[in-house]
Amino acid sequence: KELGVDLTRLTGSGPGGRIVSEDVEAAAAPAGSAAAAPPLLASYTVRRLAERLGLDPAAVPATGPGGRLTRDDVLAAARRAPVAAPATPATPAAGERLTGVRGLIAERMVRSLQEMAQLTLTMDVDMDRAVELRRQLAEIGAAELGAVPTYTDMLVAAAARALRAHPVMNSRIADGTVEHLDAIHVGLAVATDRGLTVPVVRDADTLPLPDLAVRTAELAALAREHRLRLPDLEGATFSVTNLGMFGVDMFTPIVNPPNVAILGVGRLRDDTAWDGDTPRRVTRLTLSLTWDHRVADGAPAAEYCRAVKELLEQPLRLLA
Repeated sequence: KELGVDLTRLTGSGPGGRIVSEDVEAAAAPAGSAAAAPPLLASYTVRRLAERLGLDPAAVPATGPGGRLTRDDVLAAARRAPVAAPATPATPAAGERLTGVRGLIAERMVRSLQEMAQLTLTMDVDMDRAVELRRQLAEIGAAELGAVPTYTDMLVAAAARALRAHPVMNSRIADGTVEHLDAIHVGLAVATDRGLTVPVVRDADTLPLPDLAVRTAELAALAREHRLRLPDLEGATFSVTNLGMFGVDMFTPIVNPPNVAILGVGRLRDDTAWDGDTPRRVTRLTLSLTWDHRVADGAPAAEYCRAVKELLEQPLRLLA
């Protein structure tokens, strides 16, 4: 419709005669342009992945059937591309001045603590069902899903969906007024050799868990290879940070302004639950929610954290 192409006049080149995007683009191209350059055979998802990785899809060698560009082609090309050398170490040496990325992080964190009334609460989550779901998804495999969701992916998905019912945690303060934000874009803290980076999963509340896992894997790879673009780093309305892989049970995350809240994630650990007088083994982790007390008291914050907990304890809801 956007290109003024009548689908009824097209012959599809896709599987079973299906009309694909390349057919539409070829029909909309000016006469003679097809002879100058063959149409790029690639899905929208593969094209977007190439663009996010800073690649020209037309310049990537295609190995798929009929010359189609595949996701593996794009990832292989990204791995071959030169990677910029680190500009600033994540941890400065003794006596070194706080400059560059490290200095910027220090400035933002100090300003965050000075300008907000930050408070942290913690809450335990029984993760047995989440562990089982991830085991089943791992059996299906990345080839079918695009990426096997991690526990961090589950946390991001649960945090984003809980924000729908608790919009005060998805807000900002502008000119002394609390503004609830319609879009839910979750910043995911990623440690790199240049320091902490927070790429943004846009519209995270609308993504089924497997799709969200693909997006976070792409962003994490881009962050560690220093290939994130400015749009990948802008617009977060909430943040999630995970230190569980370092053996941390709980901690006090610092809010990333202009957000008003951030969710910290601890390690998966063995614990004990009781059925009456009978103990049973469970897998738990601790959530650490830091929020700006200016926008919400303890009860609304606790209700939001409990909503995240309930989604993780009933994780099948994250698949749709």
